[in-house]
Amino acid sequence: MGDHDGEVDLQWDTVRGARSYVIEISADPPTNTSWQHKTVSTKSRATIEGLTSGTKYWFRVAAVGANGQSGWSDPATKIAP
Repeated sequence: MGDHDGEVDLQWDTVRGARSYVIEISADPPTNTSWQHKTVSTKSRATIEGLTSGTKYWFRVAAVGANGQSGWSDPATKIAP
């Protein structure tokens, strides 16, 4: 959970050679077309703000390096506080 209502802290394993990470978000339940770009991080963590408290969200991450973007991580779910 984040420090404030409507805020979620995400953290994932560092990918060797990654210059940044792309984070996507989806409402519940996720579908192939429901994923939306949320933010980019240069660290293996991010704080997602502006979420609706009590709502379940899904998140996925891809690493971006010299060879382009990796595949997406397995989705993870959190309920915004």
